[in-house]
Amino acid sequence: MSAAPAERPEPYRTQAHAGPRTITQLRAALTAASPADREIFEQQLGGLDLDDPEQYAALVRAWRHRLLMRTRPEVLTAVAASADSSARRWTSAQILGETG
Repeated sequence: MSAAPAERPEPYRTQAHAGPRTITQLRAALTAASPADREIFEQQLGGLDLDDPEQYAALVRAWRHRLLMRTRPEVLTAVAASADSSARRWTSAQILGETG
């Protein structure tokens, strides 16, 4: 047993182990989230060069990220808050604590 505290994932970054781990899982998640996105993914997947595994890796990374951005509640909440015209606005100086 380790005395180290449990790792807390960063909520504003996608984690390497987060989301679908296989093409089948990614297809299922995209179908559930957005059938239109699933169709676009399939078109892009079909156009890849079989001899370039990096193309597959890049496509899967992009779509896993896109899926997380469209389905994670904290991301959806942040997007809704950013579109709220009555919400308080902060300047970068206020955020960074700059005076002047």
